[in-house]
Amino acid sequence: MRERNLMIQRLLIIVLVLLLNVSIANAEVFIGECSIRFFGDATLHGFDGKVACQPFTLTGEKETKIIRQPVVIVRVDSMDTDNDSRNEKMRNMFDSKKFPVIEGLFGDLNPTAVLQIMASPDAQPAKLEFDLKIRERLQRVQAEVTDFNVTSKNITFTMKFNLSLASFELEPPAGAFGILKVADRVDVEIDAVLQRK
Repeated sequence: MRERNLMIQRLLIIVLVLLLNVSIANAEVFIGECSIRFFGDATLHGFDGKVACQPFTLTGEKETKIIRQPVVIVRVDSMDTDNDSRNEKMRNMFDSKKFPVIEGLFGDLNPTAVLQIMASPDAQPAKLEFDLKIRERLQRVQAEVTDFNVTSKNITFTMKFNLSLASFELEPPAGAFGILKVADRVDVEIDAVLQRK
């Protein structure tokens, strides 16, 4: 009986190893990084800022090339507008001590389909939808994808979208007794690089 149990355990280990090898053979691993620029208007003048997302790892299927549901994280305290006072107000707006990160929750990314759309002379720029989580609010965002490129080493693209601070229940920063205010709309541009591991 004991020998039979040992034999079953060995058989299970062999099956698991074989399944793992098949999984690795059919998967493609990417290391992702992105640089983000954001732009806004205020009463007297506009402003811009930048931040890098945290590096992330994701898996694309070798046969279909589909990249499955990555999550991209940005730390609020890393967002920089090149103005210490404005940075502090921005972090207060996001309540960064309680909610230190902003998350982008993506659906599947199909590089082949996007390239086909972009190659068409009559096609509008490709769209990529994802959920943006700021504090406790989750909203669907549709980004325009441009400069999409696939090589043997990496995938690169730029995403552009805008968002409303009010739609995330964020109170735009204000100064000078409320006279100087930041506009509700913020434009965002993201340069992404997915490097094959």
